[in-house]
Amino acid sequence: MKTFIASLTGLLVGLAIGCYVGHRYYQRHTTNEAVQQLVEAGESSDALLAATSSRAIGFIDAGETQRAVETLSRPIAHYYSIYTTSTFTNEQRLALRAMIEELARTNKTVAAQIAAEKIDR
Repeated sequence: MKTFIASLTGLLVGLAIGCYVGHRYYQRHTTNEAVQQLVEAGESSDALLAATSSRAIGFIDAGETQRAVETLSRPIAHYYSIYTTSTFTNEQRLALRAMIEELARTNKTVAAQIAAEKIDR
């Protein structure tokens, strides 16, 4: 009987330790995966911004300022069409929306790109 109780106690202690270690590993793995996805999303966004900016600079260097404006207006229109009706607003987003609206009033290319983006949605 002593052997049975000792074995059962050892089994329960082993299960408890195994569950604790497994749970910790799972939490660490999940956290690392979430951080990796966050880093990849940020890198993807930065890569798009760099590619767009590089292309626009190339157009400016070539003297094609209208094509540079068209290139830069696409991400502006995309942002505006997605986040203009967002219920999650703060002062920074409101200021950016106002800046985009002012730009659209003074620049026909940006206004046309925003209108085209709204039609596509």
